[in-house]
Amino acid sequence: MRENASDNMDLTQSTWMVRDLGQAASDVLLLEDDSVIAGGWDGAIKYWSAEGDTVWEIETPNRISCLTTQSNKLYATSGLHLLKIDLKTGTIDWQIQLEGSADAVVITKKCVIASSSVYDIEHNDFLESAIWSVSFEGDVLETHRMDERPWTLELSEMDVIAGLGRPKSGWIKLGENGNIIEQKEGWKTPTICSTKSNPILFGRADGSIVDMDETVLHEMKESITVLSNRKNSLLVADDSGRVDLLKSEAILWSKTGDSVVGLEHGFNHNGEETTWIVRWNGAIGSVSVRNSSTGDKIASMEGERVHALSVNEKRVSIATEGGQIMVWEQALFERRSKQEKPAEQVDEHRNSMLAKLRALRK
Repeated sequence: MRENASDNMDLTQSTWMVRDLGQAASDVLLLEDDSVIAGGWDGAIKYWSAEGDTVWEIETPNRISCLTTQSNKLYATSGLHLLKIDLKTGTIDWQIQLEGSADAVVITKKCVIASSSVYDIEHNDFLESAIWSVSFEGDVLETHRMDERPWTLELSEMDVIAGLGRPKSGWIKLGENGNIIEQKEGWKTPTICSTKSNPILFGRADGSIVDMDETVLHEMKESITVLSNRKNSLLVADDSGRVDLLKSEAILWSKTGDSVVGLEHGFNHNGEETTWIVRWNGAIGSVSVRNSSTGDKIASMEGERVHALSVNEKRVSIATEGGQIMVWEQALFERRSKQEKPAEQVDEHRNSMLAKLRALRK
C-alpha cells in the first residue's frame, strides 16, 4: 500500500539551518559540539559553528571524499591528496599526494591511516590500491600496496579494519601504528561496505551481512549497499532499494523504493529512535524519516540528489548536488511536528467543530 504524502511532515519546513557551499557538495560531517563541516566536488571546505555562523572556508586541490577530525585537527581526502587542517583557523598544516585517488582516512592515537586506489577506465576496474600510515607531521611511515581495493576503512577500538574487494575478498586489521597485524582472505564474495561502529559487520556482494568470523547474520537478495548499527539495531539496504531494520537479528520491518544512497539512525522523536533513509531514482532525490520501532513515516521531502548524510545525538545533516547543507535539530523537529497537522486531521477537527455548532443551534 502506498503511503499518503499528506500523512507525514514536510522536512523542508523543519530544517534548523540551510547553508550554501557554493558548489556541488560531496561530503558533510557533524561534530559532537553540533558544528558542521562540508566539502565539495571542486575542493571547497566550509566550517560552520553550532549556531550556524561561518568559521572559515578554504579551497583544496580536488573533490572532497572523506572528512574526519581529532584533537582540533581536520583530516580530508581531496582528489589525489591527503590534508591536515587546523580546525580553529582553517590553515592547512600539510598536504601530501598519494598514488591514485585518496579515498578514506581514519585517525588512531599514533598516526593517520588512509586508503587510495587507481582506477583504469579502459578496463572499468581498480588496478591497484594502497593503505598508507602517515605521521602527524606528514611523513609517510609505511605503504601497503595490494591488488584488491579496500572498500571500507573503519576504527575498531585501538585498531583499523579495512574490508577488501576482489580478488582476495575479506579484511585486513591494522594496528594503531599502521602495521598489518591480521588478515582474513578467501571469502567467497567481495566486501562492499561495513558498519562504522562496533561490532564491525560487513555487507557483501552476494547480499550477505557477516561478522569478522564470516558468520552470516542476515541475507538479502542483492548486493549490500549501506549498513548502519546502533546498540542491538542494524539498518541494511541492498541494490534493489530494500531497507531492513533488524533488532537482535530479527527483521522488525522492511521498506522498498528507489536506490538507497544514505541510511542512518537519527535522533529520538517522541521518545522513539528514528531512521533516516536517502534515495535516488536517477532524476529525483528523497529523504524520509521513519519511526525505528514501527517503520511508520514521520517526515519526508523530495528534491536534489543527496551525496552525504551525517548524524550525531541531536542533529542530522545532508549535503546535496546543488551545494545545500541542510541541518535538522531534535528540539525544533519536535516542535514543528506538533505544529504541523496532516490535512485529513485538520478536516476531521473542522467537521467536529461544525457538528458541535449545529448541535448548539437545535
